[in-house]
Amino acid sequence: MNNAERRRYRIIAAAVLALGCAARLIALVSLPAGLNQDEASALYDAWAILNYGVDRNMNRLPVLLVSWGSGQNALLSYLALPFIALLGPTVWALRLPMALSGCLTLWLFYKTALRARGGRFALAALLFLALCPWHVMAVRWGLESNLLPAMLMGGVYCAALSEERPWALAGAGAFFGLALYAYGTAFFVLPPLLLFCVWRLRKSLRPLPFLAGLGIFLALALPIALCQLRNMLGLPAAEFLGFTLPELTATRQSATSVFGTGLAGLWGNVKSLARLLITQSDGLVWNSAEIGGLYYIFGLPLAAWGLVRSLRTRERGAAEGIMLAWLFSALAASALITVNVNRVNFLWLPLIYFAGLGLHALAEALGRLSPIAPAALAVCFAAFLTGYWHTLGGDGNVNFFPGLGEAIEYAGARSPESAYITDRVNSPYIYTLLYTETPPAEFAATVEYTNPDGAFRNVEGFGKWRFGPAEDASGELAIVHVSEIQNRETEAVFGQFAVIIPESK
Repeated sequence: MNNAERRRYRIIAAAVLALGCAARLIALVSLPAGLNQDEASALYDAWAILNYGVDRNMNRLPVLLVSWGSGQNALLSYLALPFIALLGPTVWALRLPMALSGCLTLWLFYKTALRARGGRFALAALLFLALCPWHVMAVRWGLESNLLPAMLMGGVYCAALSEERPWALAGAGAFFGLALYAYGTAFFVLPPLLLFCVWRLRKSLRPLPFLAGLGIFLALALPIALCQLRNMLGLPAAEFLGFTLPELTATRQSATSVFGTGLAGLWGNVKSLARLLITQSDGLVWNSAEIGGLYYIFGLPLAAWGLVRSLRTRERGAAEGIMLAWLFSALAASALITVNVNRVNFLWLPLIYFAGLGLHALAEALGRLSPIAPAALAVCFAAFLTGYWHTLGGDGNVNFFPGLGEAIEYAGARSPESAYITDRVNSPYIYTLLYTETPPAEFAATVEYTNPDGAFRNVEGFGKWRFGPAEDASGELAIVHVSEIQNRETEAVFGQFAVIIPESK
């Protein structure tokens, strides 16, 4: 490119980046409408840590949240702390750091592609990711595990950059270390990826920057690695440098990986992964695009085209070499995991990188007709947004329980001596803790579990709140789904939920 072309591509890239950020930030609270139980859990524990220094299980500064019993990754909750301090325990406060991580990923992805093959390819790759349904859906709600792709992308970019700027390895060590707190599957994908990075960069490595990056990574990795090891061995909770390594009620390795199924599960995982790659859906509504699929019907053929093109390239820079290693490490790690879209979220960014390379090759093949490719992508993205809003926007979003928070706030403001919430909601107790801002010590002192040692503990009640089937509703007030009102007296309706006076009153 000459200077004029570079300026033009930079302007276009800035516009695409702005479009991608807008798609991830606009209407963040209302799309998806409501709040998922995993979001409510991460948000309440973050609020409790900010105000009381403990999570709801009374663990001081835990490196892993006990959450439902079998654990929840803690990084998102800690990243949300400044937002909660400014905005309170709101949907904005949890989703904003996730959405911003998505915007950061767009920039890191573009810079990595720019280093790999220059401006034209970087623009094609950025456009594909900016308009990719999977990434838009993943970063618009606060599922804490969806931070993993951003952390891996940061580590990969810094590792590639270190070929010219050796001290960038400190950033790589930080991002890769934090990845272990974003999602436990990082323990599967990181070992081969890190080994390849060291091998690929061996000629440019300098002792001090390498030791600094390694030291940062090990310092970050040690607490969470010790925590996971203690729980695998069934050891009790412990303190480490002021942080808690909590004891879980159960570990989920046996349910989510080949540690439970043995080598016999490998083939099943491979078949499930192939099915997921082709169908682009795992059946979960928050992971499925009603129109277009996770990366469009043409995404996989483009990725295959791009991968072949990359493998045929004799001279590859560090950036693309590491992206190849990421893709193959992710495919290998996926064989060890009982897959769904979230559990293999480490796979999608490298796949999209090569889909971008395929899109770039298609544009080159079209010649003067090349604008057809981005135009078609934009049309598909508009169709995806239509379906996305239809599925997860408004009061029809049954998986995020819109109106429940307002109903709990209304009932709590009435100061009833006793209140009841339908179990039509997944884990209604966590919403009650969040929207009543119940101190964690009060919850811990009064909670009643029906299965205290279960991987997903069911709360029968705490304090003045009880939970169960709507037909068993008791107390002064009850919150039920609108389909469960029947002939009972209704005080107020909020979205899908109504505050009623039980028949016994």
